[in-house]
Amino acid sequence: MLSMKFLRGKKLQIKLQSNLAVRLNDNFFLKTLFIIFILLSVKFTYSQELIYLNNLEDIENIKKESAGKVMVINFWATWCKPCVEEFPDLIKIHHDFKNDNVKLILISLDFKEDIDSKLYLFLKNNNVDFTTYHLEVRNPDDIINYFDKKWDGGIPATFIFDKSGNLQQYILGSRDFNFFEKEINKLK
Repeated sequence: MLSMKFLRGKKLQIKLQSNLAVRLNDNFFLKTLFIIFILLSVKFTYSQELIYLNNLEDIENIKKESAGKVMVINFWATWCKPCVEEFPDLIKIHHDFKNDNVKLILISLDFKEDIDSKLYLFLKNNNVDFTTYHLEVRNPDDIINYFDKKWDGGIPATFIFDKSGNLQQYILGSRDFNFFEKEINKLK
């Protein structure tokens, strides 16, 4: 247990449960406390924005916001082993190309009940520091047909669009960084 008492406005006394008392100068203590607060804030602050996609209009809005950029749209889930294996390469694509008019758009197909317990933790553990999406449409076939009628809904599925928003490549299954880099460079 920690208790603090100000003594005559100039010194601070901290009593620990072991009755050990430490006296510190107010300025030193406050500066130290401020530095600790800043360091803890930086280290433990993590904000992962997850946007729910409910219909085709939501996907159209993402495409409009990404106009003029090469878009790499990846459908994945934490329960999909090939998706998880491919994920670090996609994050590397994001970091290596984010300043080159390339946008990585991750769309999770995780079960709704796993969002808090698995999805957020996975994104945090993989240092995802950009907005990701979760698909919550009533009819998944609408999304499948929107992207490519040949797509059977299997994941990981990646769709690469050119800067004009035209689909250039549909990829079913996992790929590595070198593959994605080569395909993106063709469209830059």
